[in-house]
Amino acid sequence: MPAHPSTTLAAVPPRPGPGGVGILAGALLALALVAPAHAATLLACRTLDLAAPVMSSLKIPAGTLFRDDGRADDPLAQFNGDKWQLRLETILDAEIAPLDECIRVPVRITSDSSVKSVSLGDNRRFVYAGSSQILDALPPSEELMTVKGKVLDTVP
Repeated sequence: MPAHPSTTLAAVPPRPGPGGVGILAGALLALALVAPAHAATLLACRTLDLAAPVMSSLKIPAGTLFRDDGRADDPLAQFNGDKWQLRLETILDAEIAPLDECIRVPVRITSDSSVKSVSLGDNRRFVYAGSSQILDALPPSEELMTVKGKVLDTVP
């Protein structure tokens, strides 16, 4: 008994126009929007004061800079000058909720850094270093100036 015409490949009509090109372009656009190029994750943390009243949320705007402040496991890092010429810039806005201590923020290495890669194994500590938005920079809050960070993966 022959197969029903709707189940054979010959019965499927060809798609009109360049449908494959449109699907490929849409997939590439979605990939570009989802995965920023050469981005890593910085765990940005603020100090919680349990004796103070509940803190408000803390906004970390896109374009915020963090500079290397030495190894996180070295108690003398602030005094021995073991700091890399490395700055990280946040790619997206982030907001630490009122009762949270940390948030993950996508970052990239700035072009003026002499070190071009950092990873979790390097165990580097980063501190707030201003904004890359020179003309439209908002004055930072005192709380934002005390934010510290640590890279969670590799920045190529």
